[in-house]
Amino acid sequence: MSSSSPPGRSSPPSDSAFSDPGKEGRQSKRPLSDSQSEQLVKARRLEDILSTDYEFAQTQDNHSIESAVNALRVLRLREYKQPVFISPMAKANVQAPDNTLFPLTEKVKDFLSGNSQVMLILGDSGAGKSTFNQHLDNELWKEYKSGGRIPLFINLPALERPEKELVAEQLRTYDFTCEQIRELKKHRQFILICDGYDESQLTSNLHTTNLLNRSGQWDVKLLITCRTQYLGPDYRVGFVPNAAGKYNRAANNLFMEAVIAPFSKEQVEDYVERYVPLEPRTWVKKDYMDKLETIPKLMDLVKNPFLLTLCLEALPDVVKGKSNLSRLRITRVQLYDKFVWHWLGVNKLRLQEHRLDKDNRLAFKWLLEDGFEQNGIKFQQDLAAAIFREQHGRPVVVYTQRRDGESWKSAFFGPDLDISLLRGASLLSRAGTQYRFVHRSVLEYFYSSTIYGPVDSSEEFAPHPLIDYNDIGDHPLSQRSLLLEPSIIQFLAERVQLHSSFKNQLLDIIELSKTDEQAARAAANAITILVKAGVSFNGADLRGIRVPGADLSGGQFDTAQMQEADLTGVNLTMSWIRQADLSKARMEGVEFGELPFLKEKSMVYSCAYSADGKLFAVGLCYGTIKVFEPATWTRTRRLLGHGGVVTAIAFSPSGQQLVSGSYDYTLSLWNLQEESDCLILEGHLSIVNDVAFSPSGSQVASASDDKTVRLWDSHTGNNIFVLQGHTECVRSVAYSPDGRKIASGGDDGTIRIFDTHYGQMDSVVENGEEEVYCVAYSSDSHWLAAGYFNGPLQLWDLRTGTSGRQWQGHESHINAVEFSPDSKRIASSSRDCTVKLWDVHTGTLASVLAGHSLSVECVAFSPNGLQLASGSIDKTVRLWDVTTTGAGLDLDSYQADTITDVAYSSDGRSLISGGQSGTVRLYNAVTGKPGLALQRGFGNANCVAISSDGLRVATVGGEGFVRTWNAESGAPEFTLEGHTDKIVTMTFSPKGDWIASGSWDETVRLWCARSGTPGRVLSGHSDWVRHVIFSPCGLKVVSGSDDGTVRVWDIGTGESRVIVNVACDPRDMAISSAARQEVAVVRDDRRKVELWDEEIEEPSQFLEHDGEVVLVSLSPCGQWIASAFDDVMWLWHLVRRGTEQKWEHVLVIGDFLWGVSSVAWKPDELEFVAGSRSGIIQVWRLVEESDGSFSTRLMWTSGRTALAVANAVIVDVVGLSETNKRLLKQRGAKDGSETIDDTLYESQDDNQDKSQDDYSDSDKDQDDYSDENEDDYLDGSNSQNQKGSDTE
Repeated sequence: MSSSSPPGRSSPPSDSAFSDPGKEGRQSKRPLSDSQSEQLVKARRLEDILSTDYEFAQTQDNHSIESAVNALRVLRLREYKQPVFISPMAKANVQAPDNTLFPLTEKVKDFLSGNSQVMLILGDSGAGKSTFNQHLDNELWKEYKSGGRIPLFINLPALERPEKELVAEQLRTYDFTCEQIRELKKHRQFILICDGYDESQLTSNLHTTNLLNRSGQWDVKLLITCRTQYLGPDYRVGFVPNAAGKYNRAANNLFMEAVIAPFSKEQVEDYVERYVPLEPRTWVKKDYMDKLETIPKLMDLVKNPFLLTLCLEALPDVVKGKSNLSRLRITRVQLYDKFVWHWLGVNKLRLQEHRLDKDNRLAFKWLLEDGFEQNGIKFQQDLAAAIFREQHGRPVVVYTQRRDGESWKSAFFGPDLDISLLRGASLLSRAGTQYRFVHRSVLEYFYSSTIYGPVDSSEEFAPHPLIDYNDIGDHPLSQRSLLLEPSIIQFLAERVQLHSSFKNQLLDIIELSKTDEQAARAAANAITILVKAGVSFNGADLRGIRVPGADLSGGQFDTAQMQEADLTGVNLTMSWIRQADLSKARMEGVEFGELPFLKEKSMVYSCAYSADGKLFAVGLCYGTIKVFEPATWTRTRRLLGHGGVVTAIAFSPSGQQLVSGSYDYTLSLWNLQEESDCLILEGHLSIVNDVAFSPSGSQVASASDDKTVRLWDSHTGNNIFVLQGHTECVRSVAYSPDGRKIASGGDDGTIRIFDTHYGQMDSVVENGEEEVYCVAYSSDSHWLAAGYFNGPLQLWDLRTGTSGRQWQGHESHINAVEFSPDSKRIASSSRDCTVKLWDVHTGTLASVLAGHSLSVECVAFSPNGLQLASGSIDKTVRLWDVTTTGAGLDLDSYQADTITDVAYSSDGRSLISGGQSGTVRLYNAVTGKPGLALQRGFGNANCVAISSDGLRVATVGGEGFVRTWNAESGAPEFTLEGHTDKIVTMTFSPKGDWIASGSWDETVRLWCARSGTPGRVLSGHSDWVRHVIFSPCGLKVVSGSDDGTVRVWDIGTGESRVIVNVACDPRDMAISSAARQEVAVVRDDRRKVELWDEEIEEPSQFLEHDGEVVLVSLSPCGQWIASAFDDVMWLWHLVRRGTEQKWEHVLVIGDFLWGVSSVAWKPDELEFVAGSRSGIIQVWRLVEESDGSFSTRLMWTSGRTALAVANAVIVDVVGLSETNKRLLKQRGAKDGSETIDDTLYESQDDNQDKSQDDYSDSDKDQDDYSDENEDDYLDGSNSQNQKGSDTE
């Protein structure tokens, strides 16, 4: 499609890329209606405008169907007005990478010329869906040929019954008669362009309910557009056609989908270039582009086409009087504010220059005296409120004076002069008797402004008072729940961030709900808005609030007081309610997005459901298999005997047998009907990596490091075939659903398909040289999914032997893949600690399930497909509810960018973080408000620092130099070169005038921070320098090295002295900046921290830990130590006991998603920041209680974390389900019972028979086993010839 032709011009007839080579329509002569005759007359008058090649010869009989169609063609071409059109790009699904974009026009061409019947086009609000539809309609009409498919643009919200009379009702709006409609239905084909599925609030499948493409029904190509936010996780059932003659089976092959992508910078520039000449302007293209690129984050904002349009209109007013644009912040709601005011101002000027009659001139004068812009805003606010009140948000208002003159509509569309003037100046469009705002988001904006409107310094926009406690029931927030209106919530959340007065008003409503039941709905809306705005409720007094149904997902409620609160139906998914007091709260229907998990004593390597879902088995690190009832995690059996890791397990189809494979080179066939019945299958010469039962249950397959696949008789244990062909280790094996084939994947990069009856290889599938770690068949045998070493996930079409969809699924190797029972989804697990759900048809990443802290080794769908189990070497099995995405991370913002370093400025007011991706972010250290974000462009940001005045940032990556940046603009300043090897530590001096860096080249270097001039080179260490800090006065530098020494340097003379010598190579080291230097050292065993100081030559104390310490950090005052391992942080306090001082472990902070990766203490305060491997930073404060003890308070966090409930109080809560209660107790919540033990959900009778537990108890002695030494445990030295079974 081209956007070069001016509106109203038609191209000569030609073979259209959009045309369909289908049947020729047979014409039937029927009389035209009067209006159609009038349209035809107008059409002839437009011959000089339309193409001269257009032939009316086919309409010699003016009463034919084709004449009516041609009249409609002329009308649609005449109505098209779109001065600027930029052809959009699209991607296959919401989560597809941005480098996989394709032209949407080309995809639509494929749809119209192919066999598909329905195409769904998704996009965010303002993405350009309606613009594209109207342009498509125009192009199709220009290329229309007599008898071809008829394009029909349908504004869905304008129809009464689109779910039943989609085509006929639209044709009636163009005055087609009933006879004409019957003839068209019988003989012609259509292209239906359905706009605004979300605005019409439809939930039905239009293709199915209208019986489209059925015998005797409308023959159509159906294209539908919809906002992405409107749809749920299983939205395709509302669009995919049913297979012919099979009303309950979806025909996915007849369905296509695309998602409109945001504009690229080049598209924005192209739009601006076409926009500028449309009318006289003082700005040229360069002026607009300079502002768009200078104002922080504005370019990202205007990649939304509708916001770009608003921004270009409003931008001159936005920057008027502003000098430093690099510090200007503009939000979406501010753009709407400026645009609306600008729009009304332009229309006011138009009316002033227009010759109005006497009555209109008088009405206009009164409006001017009362404030034209203010009246225009009030008119549109009232209209938006009425649309939501009277039409439940349906955007199209149908009005005729005769029918609706006495209704609510007359206040907006009646004949009163002032109403007519305001209506003409408003952001409304009209089509006959139908009125609507020019865009859905404009309707939502004005409705949001009835709750809180724009505020201008001149008070022209001052909002009306919001709260009258005497009539809270009349408050706008009391009228409807906003949970289904995410765009309105977004507008209001931005208002909260802009205006503290609005925040306070919402807090007042929440407070009112404690005493007034009528405030419950308003309070639920208020707290939802505040949470979405990022407002923290840490430590808040929320006792007795009433917020039923509120969405508190991702909210921060650390130590909040929520006793007796009404939380009925509240969504607490991924919320932080650590130490919150929920005593006596109403919690019926509360959602947490997770289910109770299984806690084991050793690492979990394999898991499987039985076919009926009644049993669930796990294979553990040291040879034990446990069988549970998954509904309650009641253990029914323990199977003992393997001499190494149980790498794989599988149930027989009958559920009477279980097969397991192990590091001990053997398989075991367990008869679950007998207490001690086991067949040992020997033959493999190395580790057994995978096992599988055939669908009939008569055969077992195994894959081994010995490069073979073996098939076994499941009844006798005899080896039937040894399948050879792989040249490296075989990692995975899977049976086809009919059992006739078996697929295996291995380190040689191949997938090999074998015949299970003859033991012969049928085919080989290759995808480069990357190792294949896991394979799985779809239930229809059409697809094979394969997970690879470096994280790709690949589908293979077994019908053709060709590759299908591919994802870069994970950041590390994929350990397991499995199709859901209906084969609509694929689950994959990885060493990157995540489980991911993928939509097979669209390729969408449906959910990222985060919660494991170490490699996830296995996944298994429950037979009903409602739950997914995952097992990890973090010793847990987690159950996920996969019917929703509630348990997953926020896909819009998900990016696991490990925080590699965090640092405070020396005055403690600014905070900086660096990520593994190279992203550096600045924050206000007190409020958490984000500031500058810059991309280094050189890989990781391993070290970051910020000067005391907050004006300069320094970063270090993997290279041997330091870069400095302007903290306000993000512009690079200096490159500090001189080190000859990698730099691993760097910091600013307290006054910000010096930078010190330490390197693997064994030196410390000093640099002038203001000029970049090199200073002294401090040499003396004999190994890598890992730590440097300045003394509080800034005249000395303290450095720590792998040579075991800590040195103090005089930066004036360059002289140094060794103050601590810890000997040998430490794993990690922390140095305090207190007057008395203290050093914390982590040794190779990683389970204890040594404390040294300059006055003694031996460690003063050893701090024992329950896990391998990954980092340690000393507070500047020297009184506190933070140490981290697994997903927890321990805090140690230096306590004086009599005449002695001793470090004591006093506090624990848990629930760090994927573990802590960096820590920094705030100068002069008991506050610290912790960065995690999940990319989140959290700021914590130590609080001294009245009894002298200490507690921790979460101050703020940079993003959503996993659900955190440690030490939350749930005593006497009302209505909390048993499942949710178990989940909360398991995660550390307290319900008043005497003990809360994580092992409660492991094995309820572990202590009943200690005599049979000896082998399992060896787990406790071998807990040092980790993923790092996995390959050391291969020889099965603990193998026992006698297998045993322990039955409960």
